[in-house]
Amino acid sequence: MKKNIKITPKIFFRNFRHPYLLILRRIDNLEIIFSLYLTRLRLFLFIALFILILIVLTTLLIAYTPLRHYIPGYGDIEEKEMAYNLAKKTDSLVEILEQREIYYKNLHTLLTTVDTSYNKTLKTFYYNPENISLNKIKLSHPINNIKIIKKFNENPSPKSIKISTNASENIKAMNDGVVIDTSYITSMNAMQVIMQHDNMITIYKNLAKVNVGIGAKVKNNEIIGTAKPESSFIEISVFINGDAVNPENFWQ
Repeated sequence: MKKNIKITPKIFFRNFRHPYLLILRRIDNLEIIFSLYLTRLRLFLFIALFILILIVLTTLLIAYTPLRHYIPGYGDIEEKEMAYNLAKKTDSLVEILEQREIYYKNLHTLLTTVDTSYNKTLKTFYYNPENISLNKIKLSHPINNIKIIKKFNENPSPKSIKISTNASENIKAMNDGVVIDTSYITSMNAMQVIMQHDNMITIYKNLAKVNVGIGAKVKNNEIIGTAKPESSFIEISVFINGDAVNPENFWQ
């Protein structure tokens, strides 16, 4: 009759530490080639250590080699930053292209119009020139202290006003709008900026430097350029429906 042996924790751990001798012999002459003294505990620790080293090596191999790119959902930080920067640049390019599209569309209309007189061709730049309420048009001052040296009716066509400027004084936009031209005027040896607004065109002449480019969206009172480095003047023109109007009538 078999005896029921009750395995207690003490017996279990004693057997766990029981020594064994692993011997490798040749069959023909029983020569001992390899022998190893071990216990179940040592064998368990050896296997656990081997698995741990294998996990660590696998982790390092994946983390620091190109193999990580084959893991679904894994992304490199530099690649994510690059993708984010490219997305920002794409948005900026789309906005610039939209602005340029408006400019070239208006320029095409200008070049194909029958009436090429300076005043009338400016009509082609307007979004909505019909039914304009002049009472609702408000313009801010292009410089801080306005001192008119030539009034509106004193200038030849196209009619404009001349305002004295200090050396390198900042010139500001008189309303929100889009820059449709920045060009050099040979007769003045200076630059000009032409802006398109919802219902008018404003022109700023005799600038030494221009701070905006064609197609740029400009806010009211934003600096668009600077006056000449010596005391000089700027020439301001405002056109509504292709007709020159006196800017003084619309300054707030």
